[in-house]
Amino acid sequence: MANKRPRSIAALLKILQPFEAFVRVEALGGTLLIIASVIALIWANSEASASYVALWERPFTLGLEGAALQKPLILWINDLLMAVFFLLVGLEIKRELLVGELNTAQKAILPALAAVGGMVVPALIYYAVAHEGPAASGWGVPMATDIAFAIGVMRLLGNRVPNSLVVFLTALAIIDDLGAILVIAIFYSGALKTTALLWAAVFIAVLVVMNRFGIRRPALYVFAGIPLWVAILKSGIHATIAGVIVGFCVPATSQFSLASILADAKQLLGVASNKTAPKETVEASLRALEKRFDDAESPLSNLEHALHPYVAYAIVPIFALANAGVVLLGASPALLLEPVSLGVILGLTLGKPIGVVGISVLTVKMGWAKLPAGVTMRHLVGAGLLAGIGFTMSLFVAGLGFEVGSIYHTEAKVGILAASVIAGLAGLLVLRSAKPVVAAETSAPASLQTSP
Repeated sequence: MANKRPRSIAALLKILQPFEAFVRVEALGGTLLIIASVIALIWANSEASASYVALWERPFTLGLEGAALQKPLILWINDLLMAVFFLLVGLEIKRELLVGELNTAQKAILPALAAVGGMVVPALIYYAVAHEGPAASGWGVPMATDIAFAIGVMRLLGNRVPNSLVVFLTALAIIDDLGAILVIAIFYSGALKTTALLWAAVFIAVLVVMNRFGIRRPALYVFAGIPLWVAILKSGIHATIAGVIVGFCVPATSQFSLASILADAKQLLGVASNKTAPKETVEASLRALEKRFDDAESPLSNLEHALHPYVAYAIVPIFALANAGVVLLGASPALLLEPVSLGVILGLTLGKPIGVVGISVLTVKMGWAKLPAGVTMRHLVGAGLLAGIGFTMSLFVAGLGFEVGSIYHTEAKVGILAASVIAGLAGLLVLRSAKPVVAAETSAPASLQTSP
């Protein structure tokens, strides 16, 4: 019986405090991301550098004879594992649009416009620096924000960062991800193949019908997403877009209202806390309580909670390990001044804060929105700087914009690494100088604590 109560309490907290759990996973995921990146850099610049390259270029075959796919390991990571990452992104975007911080125009307008500014200004700065020849195709690299890194830095500062600022940056990063998805789908796809696109449309229709007919098992949507991934891979659109489509199709509503769940929970807790009740009755009540909490979650929420630790603790660090290894031995500091590197660095370290802070201030001045409670201009500048940590998505886009292993790809990765370090340290210093926030301001808003 003793081990039932903690699980029931954990289930309750999972329903009532999804944002806090999200932040904890992202913060630890950011730490693992840093560790994986450091390992990749050390490995790529050590005497064992040849093994680093050989590992990721090793071909792997998946499928049956006659219907198999063979790719180097790094492409399985970037095309397949990152499709799972984008599945989670799709789930998060849908949740925020329906029940989260983007479900009303009033709440969404500030982070939405700030995100647009934080995408457009870096792209323009990059293009101003590197607009000639093949280098121009990297304009999408500095548009992204790595939410795991950014939140990880914020959590190092404790009560110097109000929770409302974390919410703002999270919402901004999610809209940023949506923008990156559109950029990848529209500008970084290959020549389109009609037959594969038609098959993709068929599988998308299947997912939509499943949603309309009320099929609620998340695993079935993932299973149906496998042939969709193959079709999109063959179509010329980047295969990771399949993950986003599946995420958008997973049902986001609960079968039961929160009021009915809480009423049942109150009754079951009353039975479980009855000192005269038989042990079997107490245990049965606790099992029923735990199941009731599980039933309260939507399929989208269930799948998001299931995937989040795997993505943050495994998939993204593996991606960093495979993609962050840049050979720096013998490289000149002048490499940082090459058009691609410099464009990425200026785009992320200057373009991001200028776009985020500038548009936010303009939006507030126009009276369209207000700064989140407890957020000062210093906080806003710090968040704008942290938004310049592009890393995961920037590395991903760099691999699409440039031929992997080319000098432009290397320059882009050098620029991403340098800019992410600069942006992270600058944001940390600015926010570190802010006054500690009182307890009332550090608690999460009630709307976050009760969202499904």
